[in-house]
This record gives sequence, C-alpha cells and structure tokens, in this order.
Amino acid sequence: KMRGIIYGGQSHFTCRFVSPNGSIWFNDGISTGSECIPDGNIHDTSSVWRLNRCGQKHAVAVIYAR
Repeated sequence: KMRGIIYGGQSHFTCRFVSPNGSIWFNDGISTGSECIPDGNIHDTSSVWRLNRCGQKHAVAVIYAR
C-alpha cells in the first residue's frame, strides 16, 4: 500500500502521507512546520489523479509498505 509521496522542486522538498484509513496529509516543513494538513482521501479518485504533483513540485519518490 502507498504510504507517502515526496515532491521536489525549487530547491525544496514537501510530502504527502497516506494513513492506514486512506486519509492524505500534506506537510511542508517551511510553511506548516510540524503540522500535517488534511488533503483528501486515497479512495477518492479526484484526489488520486492529482498526486503526481504538489503545487509547482513533481513527485520524486513514492513510499510503499506492506
């Protein structure tokens, strides 16, 4: 199962985490600090289609776990 995506661009990285219940959470250490912002659900197809980009950044790594 997909558990996270790392995005890179503009000399900065951001990420999205996917919780076991499918909730997607966004984090950008500069703007959100240690807070994660709710960002959709993996089971919602409109959320899935936008996962390859995050703002101006492109996905550079995907993390999977059993």
